[in-house]
Amino acid sequence: MTGTKPFIALLSRTGRALGLLRRISRRQIIGVLAIGAFFWGAGDGRPHVAMGAAHRPKPWFDAKGAFVFPLAEGALPATREQFNHSLTQAWKAHLRFPEGGDIIQTEGGRYPALGSLLIQLSGGIVDTKREAENNDPPLKPSGKVEGRVAVRQFDLDAQPLITDKAKMSVHIAATDARLDIEHDEHGRPMMMLADATEASFQFEATNADMEKMLVQDLTLAGKKYGVKVKKATLKLTAVNNRSIDVDLHLSTVVAFVPAGMRFEAHVEIDNDMYARLSHLKCEGDEALGPLISGLIRPGLAKYEGKSRPVFSFPTGQLKLKDVTIQGGDDVKIGAKFSR
Repeated sequence: MTGTKPFIALLSRTGRALGLLRRISRRQIIGVLAIGAFFWGAGDGRPHVAMGAAHRPKPWFDAKGAFVFPLAEGALPATREQFNHSLTQAWKAHLRFPEGGDIIQTEGGRYPALGSLLIQLSGGIVDTKREAENNDPPLKPSGKVEGRVAVRQFDLDAQPLITDKAKMSVHIAATDARLDIEHDEHGRPMMMLADATEASFQFEATNADMEKMLVQDLTLAGKKYGVKVKKATLKLTAVNNRSIDVDLHLSTVVAFVPAGMRFEAHVEIDNDMYARLSHLKCEGDEALGPLISGLIRPGLAKYEGKSRPVFSFPTGQLKLKDVTIQGGDDVKIGAKFSR
């Protein structure tokens, strides 16, 4: 029994991962897109509460990581030049870029007010070896704001972002944005998109690339547990823009013993931006698969029919207003926020 616990912990960890841009971690992307398969490990499963009620359910995912950006070590930026340099150095510490072009571009305004801020990450390459060796915890805001930057038009463009033999495209935009600058709980400098009139998030990848990223990242995450993912077969079928069927099969080796598992789930997002889970299944094959799936099923069962907000904005100022999902050979996810 003890040999299966690390594998279950691994799946739970992946399911909870939402944040994208702390280091552009691929685990965080996959956590969002394989949403139905891993929701069983997300939290306490409280029932649906109407919007505006005093005690809203905990969201399935915490969106802080999607809107938190690293700054370089040292003093917090006090001028436009320092701001541009700090962001540039921070991204170069996490990604490799082709020669030429500025990563950070700012125009207009008088610092700490900017007419526009473009974070240009297109063509950036994730160094998976360095990522594997870096055991630093994700950036987590401390809540002690030490500076603010107002940006009329904010854009983060990563179309594409390259990782090993796979790639994905990410775009974040915001109008009338407020960026809070602070140190995180571990004293690391960071910047967070705290407020905006409206904001949007777009993700796109081929299904084949998502399978590659699943294999790479789940193997990386499970290495210390003796778990290796040999193959992932993922099928995301969009019934409509807010309804998706998830079918994921993992072929793994746990402590040299083969274990295969198939997850199925249906995710339905309503007009209040609550996601309801149904038709949750887990079946095992090969030597250890049936045993592991038997341990997972009780966890899945308690989330059958549960409904929660999809996720919340870091400061609570913005609300999720719309989500669109496209499955098939090309997977696309879009989200829109406003006050």
